[in-house]
Amino acid sequence: MTAFNNDIIYKPELLAPAGGKESFFGVLRAGADAVYLAGEHYGARAYAENFSNEELENCIRYAHLYGKKVYITINTLIKNSETDDLINFVKPFYESGVDGVIVQDIGIISIIKKNFPYLEIHASTQMSITTTYGAEFLKGMGVTRIVPARELSLAEIKRMKSETGLELECFIHGAMCYSYSGQCLFSSCIGLRSGNRGKCAQPCRLPYKVDGKEIYPLSMKDMCTLNILDKLIDAGIDSFKIEGRMKKPEYAAGVTAIYRKYIDRYFVNKSLDIDPEDIRTLEDLYIRSEISEGYYDKYNGKSMITVTSPSYKGADDAVLDRIRADYLSSSPNKRLKPFVIDFEASFVEGKPASVTAKCGDFKATVTGDVVEAAKSSPISTDDIVRSLKKLGNTVFEAEESSFRDIVVSERAYYPLKGINELRRKALFELEHQIAAVKKDIPENISDYIDSSKINNVKISHSMINKSDKLHVLVSSADQIKALSRFSDRIGRIYIPEDLILRAGVSVINNAVLPADIPIFCALPYMRRYKDTALADKMKELALKGTVKGFLVRNLEDLTMMLAFKENNPDIILACDHTIYIWNDHAIKHLGSYADSLTLPLELSVREQKAEAANAHEKAFEKMIYGRFPLMQSANCVLKTCFECRKKDVSNRGFIYIKDRTGRMLPVYPDCEHCNNTIYNAVVYSAYDLDKAGLSDNVTFRIDLTDEDYDNTVKVMGYYSGMMAGVKSGKPEWEYTTGFDKKSTE
Repeated sequence: MTAFNNDIIYKPELLAPAGGKESFFGVLRAGADAVYLAGEHYGARAYAENFSNEELENCIRYAHLYGKKVYITINTLIKNSETDDLINFVKPFYESGVDGVIVQDIGIISIIKKNFPYLEIHASTQMSITTTYGAEFLKGMGVTRIVPARELSLAEIKRMKSETGLELECFIHGAMCYSYSGQCLFSSCIGLRSGNRGKCAQPCRLPYKVDGKEIYPLSMKDMCTLNILDKLIDAGIDSFKIEGRMKKPEYAAGVTAIYRKYIDRYFVNKSLDIDPEDIRTLEDLYIRSEISEGYYDKYNGKSMITVTSPSYKGADDAVLDRIRADYLSSSPNKRLKPFVIDFEASFVEGKPASVTAKCGDFKATVTGDVVEAAKSSPISTDDIVRSLKKLGNTVFEAEESSFRDIVVSERAYYPLKGINELRRKALFELEHQIAAVKKDIPENISDYIDSSKINNVKISHSMINKSDKLHVLVSSADQIKALSRFSDRIGRIYIPEDLILRAGVSVINNAVLPADIPIFCALPYMRRYKDTALADKMKELALKGTVKGFLVRNLEDLTMMLAFKENNPDIILACDHTIYIWNDHAIKHLGSYADSLTLPLELSVREQKAEAANAHEKAFEKMIYGRFPLMQSANCVLKTCFECRKKDVSNRGFIYIKDRTGRMLPVYPDCEHCNNTIYNAVVYSAYDLDKAGLSDNVTFRIDLTDEDYDNTVKVMGYYSGMMAGVKSGKPEWEYTTGFDKKSTE
């Protein structure tokens, strides 16, 4: 384990991607300490080659022979219908000694921890962990390593490391998403290819028109941290991760080799002394037109965006040929030290044949059929040696002295096919012995688990029954004013934290609403360390009774508000759809903390109905109107295309980008938290609620974004009438039914 220890910094693990077998062997030869890869299911790169179960088990054994590690990715959201197969999927890899699984879904963490207690669980970057709070929540579930959001600065990473003691795995090279990973519905909404299911179509790489000019405002430059590698090492990061399971083997091996070179150099020379030729090599390996160092030393900025083009530079054929020759040859032992073995063999008439393979302290003996007496041509010592020398594509090699202990009786006969089979079995057993020693499984994984931070919170649930009362999320003071016309149809109002901070508490106090309509604070989509004091201001409003609860959108705020609720049990916590509940296991775990949960946007009504029915004792919300948030980004369209308006409070609000179809996508720069939300161009509207058949533990919610006063009145009038049974038919505005009829792939 790499960590701070009395001011000594241990060498970080170099973690490389493998989309297929060629990449796997290539990155090991290039110097990777560990490899992450996917099996046939559950991986976040559905279009990579990936591995069959047998191939993956062989890869685990091979890696362990050389003291390397293998992590399997289960970093997608999993539906109920898929959870039954998960245990059978993981079981053979667990038994083969896989070193860990990288997971996105909270429900899957629960399943794995229950069924495979000794298996290390790593929280995927898809979980969007940004502070100690979210990390502590997962630590309480038994997670031992966090892959934080790629948007974190080096200072934030250091803080998370020192405050949690968890292992941290951080990206050092490769493609960058514009959105926080796991918080992007863009590909899903425009083509049913969900990034949460490993099928992203990369709409961020498309051109958009901003202020009439066609540019690429969402296309991030690729990350290359070679020039700041020393700072990352000094930060105590445990694992350096290279992105690229969808990339070619030359890329994976070539990038791994260069970072291996400079990590080792730094620990010898205490300096990097980077050769410009190595930078050029990295640029020639499928890198986009420009590179950046990511978010480690900057929060956002135009310099991180390609702007003019998202295309890749052409790869240099000479570089590819060199990498292929160095790391991707057919010999599996190239650049890896082979295991020198000795053989013993006994072929004596009337006794079982036996072959023994020895390597150091390891010894594997296998026996075969009884050796017969030859009728014509007996076998010789040379025959047996020739068979034993056929080591082929194995990790072993033999020397001339390896065959000194061969015993053959004068008239012994044994088929050559049988000798070959004994050799294969002996080598297979020897591999297993060596690999088993390389795998160090802790005696009790519960030693890692610290649930004291969160699991002692006692929740007093407030059941929310479906009725003619709507919950409404607003974005502006004008929308709140419009709601006053429908106060008899409103059961709860969510007001965003940034609106309260920007407009002041008067935005609540001046609302002309009945006192019995509770006001909740909708916490931000993303919470960073710099924003935690802002959450304290919202807690103060709760203590004063100004707000009755919180709409929670990330694990950071859930953890903070759980601690707050412990001393203030009347506070209501509602989890938004950004805290994913795609299966009953996630519902069970999160439902033990939150008073209500929001049904997933990417699931069909049929699937939503089943989720709510399966947990009839829990309370749910279903969004029935609103723009789906497509992306949450630390980068800022406003800052990239115009200028930062953080200090210009009078000039805040939505901006718009136009896609290739001519539709306008609203972009909301939340300047209080320095976060961008990009919304779908078309609003989602559920209009056949009477046919949905949702159970009585589901409350309907309306999400307002850029609607003005008049449009707010129109929307509320339509849904108020529908809930009262006096209005029916399709909405009069342009709309989409989202995933109601067909969930995302």
